[in-house]
Amino acid sequence: MLSNFSNDVFQFIEACNFFKVRMILVGGSAVNYYGYKRHSADIDFWVERSPNNLEKLKLALNRNNYLFDSFPEKVLKGEQNISLKFSPDVEIELIMNFNPGKTFEEAFNDSEKYEIKGQDYFRWRILSFDDLVNSKIKSGRPKDLLDVMELKRIK
Repeated sequence: MLSNFSNDVFQFIEACNFFKVRMILVGGSAVNYYGYKRHSADIDFWVERSPNNLEKLKLALNRNNYLFDSFPEKVLKGEQNISLKFSPDVEIELIMNFNPGKTFEEAFNDSEKYEIKGQDYFRWRILSFDDLVNSKIKSGRPKDLLDVMELKRIK
């Protein structure tokens, strides 16, 4: 799972932890965590859209030299995601509107905790296995349905 995490990604995660941003790893990186290894073009985090959490996210992004005063209205409404391109190969997608069949709070409480041992600020939440499968089924995309087949085969 960490193979596509560059130093820039770790700096972003560190800043998010410093400011206590609530977010959950979803998508292909979460699929990799549960044992089905496949390439993913980006690293997807579902971000809680509360005003307080978005302010924390803004501070974390500012700390990583993404300087701005406020998010666009479409981000605040969950109509647009935020893409952070660190290199030609590494991109983080901050998803504002995600539906695994439950609220962010419920998914956050059910999520797995991941931490790199001895690294206080290198930790994050990963969508639970069942929520990941449900989100993949809901999307209905062929690559997501293949993920579901492989994840169920592993489990």
